[in-house]
Amino acid sequence: MYKSVKIAVSMLATVFACSLPVTAHAKRASGPVPSVTATPVVIQPVERNLSSLGTLRANQSIDIATQIGGRVTALNFDDGIAVEQGDILLTLDNKEQAARVQEAEINLKDEDRQLDSMIQLFEKRAVSRDELAAQEARVERARANLESQTANLEYYTLTAPFNGVLGFNELSTGAMISAGQNITTLDDLSSMKLYFDLPENTFSEISTGTIIHATTDAWPGLLFSGEIDSINPRIDPLNLTFSARATLTNADKHLRPGMLMRLNVARPTLESLVIPARSVLFDGNDQYVYLLDAEGIPQQRFIETGVILESKITVISGLEEGDSIVDQGVVKVTAGRPVKVLNTEVAENSEPAGDARS
Repeated sequence: MYKSVKIAVSMLATVFACSLPVTAHAKRASGPVPSVTATPVVIQPVERNLSSLGTLRANQSIDIATQIGGRVTALNFDDGIAVEQGDILLTLDNKEQAARVQEAEINLKDEDRQLDSMIQLFEKRAVSRDELAAQEARVERARANLESQTANLEYYTLTAPFNGVLGFNELSTGAMISAGQNITTLDDLSSMKLYFDLPENTFSEISTGTIIHATTDAWPGLLFSGEIDSINPRIDPLNLTFSARATLTNADKHLRPGMLMRLNVARPTLESLVIPARSVLFDGNDQYVYLLDAEGIPQQRFIETGVILESKITVISGLEEGDSIVDQGVVKVTAGRPVKVLNTEVAENSEPAGDARS
């Protein structure tokens, strides 16, 4: 009987212990309470600049070559000098062609003289109208021949087609050159064309007039600005990119054809949710923050993030404007465990919140 009473007392003690209320707060309160700071989830305009690499080309660029061959009689330029449109760069021996022009002039004068005589005879009815028309045709042929020979004479003088800077040349006076032989290069450096590629999914956001900013290792610390003036309508099906071209002013002639440039392309700003990047933690490929509930208890909330903005990051989903999340000290937080929320100024003037203890 004594043994039965002992068993009954033991069972009552167990039932009594199980009936005692054990609150969640009692469980959470075990251990030190970490000190943290909190920050609200806010909406702010976000700049979404695109980065790319581009290559420079001159505003105008050609290889200077002659249309005919011959012997060089004069070189009127040096390597790398600036020239203006119409400046004479080179002349070839033109004595033979000049003689053809003189012969054509004499022939035209002779045909004109015969035409004047023919007109007088026609007025006297000494020649027919057909004979007069035939002489008029000879005059026109002689005039056309003179124009042709004069044009050919101009080929013996090579002039700059536009303002620019000349490249190297390997010629000397007296050298023989052939038709189409490259003499030097000419680049118009007054402005530069920057060619670059952008992702296909940004095509709808890029238009002519879009501002770009670019830098080059050749001129550290200098920022060059311009705007997009042309967009290729075709998408590269392999890389899923499209080409664009921007014009950069080059008043100081710092930029040269072939330079590689790093550029940022401005896109329209968007209103986005923004939080401190240090508030975001990782669980494998997932990202989460600690959201403070109505009682100030941190709860794990998985989120999807977007653009990184230096010390901040945009949030695509998982949070709403006005939510309060743990900021400093987030590495010491456990979901469901109370925290001590410090004033931001207090936290900045004390030890790092992540190492704080109450």
